[in-house]
Amino acid sequence: MKEAADPRLRRRVIGAVLVCLVLFGVWYHIPLHRALEATVYDGKGGSGLLQMDITIHRSFFRGTEIRGTMELDGASYGYYPMPGARSGSFLDGLRDKWSGRVHSGYFVEAQRQAGRGIATYMWEDSLMIYSVSFGGFYDSVEDLFLIRHSPDGPSVVYTVDPHAISPD
Repeated sequence: MKEAADPRLRRRVIGAVLVCLVLFGVWYHIPLHRALEATVYDGKGGSGLLQMDITIHRSFFRGTEIRGTMELDGASYGYYPMPGARSGSFLDGLRDKWSGRVHSGYFVEAQRQAGRGIATYMWEDSLMIYSVSFGGFYDSVEDLFLIRHSPDGPSVVYTVDPHAISPD
């Protein structure tokens, strides 16, 4: 004769699994703070040290978002959210998550942040991460495509690979 499964044991197992799932969900949504450095290259033989003091915000249903401060060539940049970047449908958020897309907003030069709300300030001297991938558990920058918009000249593209961008 077959023994019937103990209903109390089944409820305890299901309860333990649910508690573990809830704890994992809470842990996953806790922002990660990282202080990273990377040597970046502009493709024309120039290089600089990029120092990032960032917080990485992960979500199950949206792409990862990066906030914080950066320093490049002695200039400090602070996070400024990109207008309308997080708006969109639930399905757009899932597409961003599945594609691995990272949202960074603008990193505007610290002296210009007094002009918040005025779009021209954001384009005068700002950094924008177009793509980034991290090594380990967000412990290092493996791949980076960063654009610096400058008021005094053309935009400059930086990567962590000195051969990623060919000189013009």
